Amino acid sequence: MSYRKIPVEVVVKFSAEGGMRPLYLVWQDGRKFYVDRVKYCERAPAHVSAVLPVRYTCMIGGKEKQIFYERESESWFVEIR
Repeated sequence: MSYRKIPVEVVVKFSAEGGMRPLYLVWQDGRKFYVDRVKYCERAPAHVSAVLPVRYTCMIGGKEKQIFYERESESWFVEIR
């Protein structure tokens, strides 16, 4: 299966300790998808070209989804098939 890397805008909340929690993402057409809960946050490889991003496994609209953050480029993306 082939995956595509889709850049997205993500609004985050920063804690006093420096942690980062995604609140919602904005799709390319302007739709907003709110993060109900962050289940996991870990450095993990993506299926697409990326330099070991931070993978946020989240509940969005009652479904488990993954959002990736690349620290080097300070950008967010999702993978789609």
